Amino acid sequence: MGDFLLWRWLFLVTLCGVVHLAYAAVNASLAPLSIPPSLYWDGDDGWWSTFQIQVGTPGQTVRLLPGTSASAGSTIWVVISEGCVDVNPTLANCANERGYLFQSNLSTTWSTQGIQNGIDGAIFSLNTYEESFLGLSGNASYGYDTINLGVPGAGLPSLQKQVIAGLWTDGFFLGSLGLSPVPLNFTNLNEPQPSMLSTLYNQSLIPSRSWAYSAGAHYNDPPVFGSLTLGGYDATRFKSNNLSFAFGADFSRDLLVSLQSVTYDTAGSSPLLASSIDVFIDSLVTEIWLPDSVCEAFAQQFNLTWNEQGQLYLVAEEVHTVLVKQNPNFTFNIGQAGGGGETVGIVLPYAAFDLNLTAPIVGNDTRYFPLKQAQSSTQYTLGRAFLQEAYVIADYERHNFSVSQALFPSTSVSANLVAIYPPGNDNNGTNTTTTTTTTTKKGGLEAGAIAGIAIASVATLALVAIAALLWSKRTKKHHDLADTGVPRPEGQEPTHTVVDLTPDPARPELDGNKTNVHEMTEQHLVPPELPAYEGPWGRHELVQENSVHEMDGGEVTPATAGPEERRDKRVVQLGGLMIQNNK
Repeated sequence: MGDFLLWRWLFLVTLCGVVHLAYAAVNASLAPLSIPPSLYWDGDDGWWSTFQIQVGTPGQTVRLLPGTSASAGSTIWVVISEGCVDVNPTLANCANERGYLFQSNLSTTWSTQGIQNGIDGAIFSLNTYEESFLGLSGNASYGYDTINLGVPGAGLPSLQKQVIAGLWTDGFFLGSLGLSPVPLNFTNLNEPQPSMLSTLYNQSLIPSRSWAYSAGAHYNDPPVFGSLTLGGYDATRFKSNNLSFAFGADFSRDLLVSLQSVTYDTAGSSPLLASSIDVFIDSLVTEIWLPDSVCEAFAQQFNLTWNEQGQLYLVAEEVHTVLVKQNPNFTFNIGQAGGGGETVGIVLPYAAFDLNLTAPIVGNDTRYFPLKQAQSSTQYTLGRAFLQEAYVIADYERHNFSVSQALFPSTSVSANLVAIYPPGNDNNGTNTTTTTTTTTKKGGLEAGAIAGIAIASVATLALVAIAALLWSKRTKKHHDLADTGVPRPEGQEPTHTVVDLTPDPARPELDGNKTNVHEMTEQHLVPPELPAYEGPWGRHELVQENSVHEMDGGEVTPATAGPEERRDKRVVQLGGLMIQNNK
């Protein structure tokens, strides 16, 4: 029996080794994916470069904004029909204004199985933990469907059973292409649903869980659309620096930096922000949220008008004319969260703050300055306005990121895509986010060849191990006979101690807590269940002072109900945060 268990253990180790090495070898030979922009400028609070994907079967085209939020970015948000028919019935060309609509009833691959017992139309709160501090929240109808990145013929991957959240309220006017690697839990912590980024990595479609994003600049001459790369970055879109930031201790605030000063280039001017504050970078937020005193310094220096009702700063036409002529440049100096150390300056021209509010927010187009008064440190945020001039590279394999000055190359300049490989799996690429080595292979092996070599190597090791085991059994037999000096009668047990190699049932055969993961898990950044404690990747559920509930099968609303009816119903909590709707 002991020999059988030993053979079984050896077989499992060998098999897992084959899988792990082949999996790593394939990923280490991959190139990053560049997601092309939609060539549209969308939004009701500015001009934002969106990205197209196809959702459902047959594919329905939607235009989305990249979502860098660690919690909210676990899913893909799309606007559904109610967002126009019921919420904005008078908005001209509403479907196009909101990046087109997704209709689940037209998709043959739409499913709600496993979500509230498969009841279609079940409503859950969006997992907007960080965004809720800014008053940004909402509800959505959840389900699973197939997505195809880009447009048909682009040669980009298709993914099945991705979590889709159907929006209808105006809190988030456009849908979101979530970039987080963190899985989403519905009712069962043991069944995390992998995010788009993790699915791409687990299926060996990108070399690592990493992304790079810059929002684009409509004001550039000519305008330059946004840039989005998965599994690496585009070296032509940023000015490299040597500063790397560690992820924040709270995984929901991973892209946390220290904003040490804000200055502008008028001679003799005083800093608008003189003392450092920790600020969260979040592309789901439009504005830049800073302390009241900093906002007032902006307002006084540049004649901004505070609108109490809208809680925002407006720009009169005559003031706008003066600012265009003056063309001040604002430098945001950022460093590692906590303050001190090396910094990098991100320069934003006035044009980056020259935005318009349009319907349905206002009846007539209105100029505004995307600055918000933060009432507490939990609201300090650098939103999408900042990302027009910043290029962020997030590396979830190393738990770090970089922020660099964005560049706007001519359309005649080809992208220089650089892969980010996991530590120890580098292959003609880079294992940092600051080098500019190209991933183009010259005379390298194909993924299949690399995987074959890896498998052959492990198989050789397995044969050696088997030979060693057979030799050990033979030696053991001679040793047994040598104990008495005479052959042992048939059936008689040896007198010396036999070590039991049966694995301890209280411990898995392969320890999942080790750094080297030998089994292909759908997400090994975090265990399936995590205690609610602070720390990098320290929790699945988002902790708050009030009691937190899982999606517990509470009241749901049929898909046929309108948004007003839905808002009357109790909303089932998602991802550790209960958000109540206001009528």
